[in-house]
Amino acid sequence: MTMPWEKVLEVASRLTHPYSIAAIALVFAAYVFWQASRSKGKAIPPLFFVAATAIVVLGLAPILAATYLQSRGVYRVRLTVLNPNGVPTQDAEVISPQGEVSKTNGAWELDVAPQTRSEDAELIVSAQRKQDYLTGSTAIKLASDYYPTATIQLKPLASVLVRGAVFDDHQRPVAGATVAIEGYAETSATDKMGNFALESHAAQGQMVTLVATSEKGGQFAKKSGPAGDSFELVLRKR
Repeated sequence: MTMPWEKVLEVASRLTHPYSIAAIALVFAAYVFWQASRSKGKAIPPLFFVAATAIVVLGLAPILAATYLQSRGVYRVRLTVLNPNGVPTQDAEVISPQGEVSKTNGAWELDVAPQTRSEDAELIVSAQRKQDYLTGSTAIKLASDYYPTATIQLKPLASVLVRGAVFDDHQRPVAGATVAIEGYAETSATDKMGNFALESHAAQGQMVTLVATSEKGGQFAKKSGPAGDSFELVLRKR
């Protein structure tokens, strides 16, 4: 059975705004006093007062910090980064042209001082996961809320074309050869100079494998390299 105080802690763990945290702290302190008052005819243990006071102080601390930051005109932005499936991710790199980004409690925080705020009061924050070729960004309006929250949705980088040429083993261009990205059905036929271009289904620099075939003599070529580069495929008999 879940105790009431356990439910309060569960709700509190999801809060980020200082006033909400303070409200939960006061509710929890009231619960402690209520529990103490139920001991009829018994003296209230000093530990109850210490616990309740500590909870109130901890609850008020974010408000005092928020008041101090607001008096200086500082915005504290809290960011959550989602992967392409909408699930929060912890291994992204968050970048902002204003202020220093720090990671805390599974999210990112950024303090923006008034002297670094742009004239249009808009903050652009981006995130990326280079190893997965994912990127995203969001625009945040720095207005009356000094504790804004935002979400950055990561998306795959735009696919680039791969270009190149197909030759035979005598370095002569092969016309009419079929070129494809391994794992995809789309194909491209080479022109009379052996040149081809097709969608890579990958971002710039991401590794892809090209396969070229020719009906003449059952020739075949396979080569891997970064998308966006130029490929030279030499056909040989299987």
